[in-house]
Amino acid sequence: MSSWHEFIFMGKHGVYVWSSYLMSLIVLVGLFVGFRMMLKSLKKQVLAEVAAPDAQKQKARKLKVSQAD
Repeated sequence: MSSWHEFIFMGKHGVYVWSSYLMSLIVLVGLFVGFRMMLKSLKKQVLAEVAAPDAQKQKARKLKVSQAD
């Protein structure tokens, strides 16, 4: 590579290459944030279940997974 300019533009293919990298990064960050939010929601549900008095506890209840809108 003789210059940064050639590296960035990659012989007229730079726009495609860098936009592909950007979209991949956006998808990965979105997945990371979504799973973190889901994990926090499940932790709240588990802590609420543990803190509930014995009379209010249900025997076998599935946890609800809330999805962000």
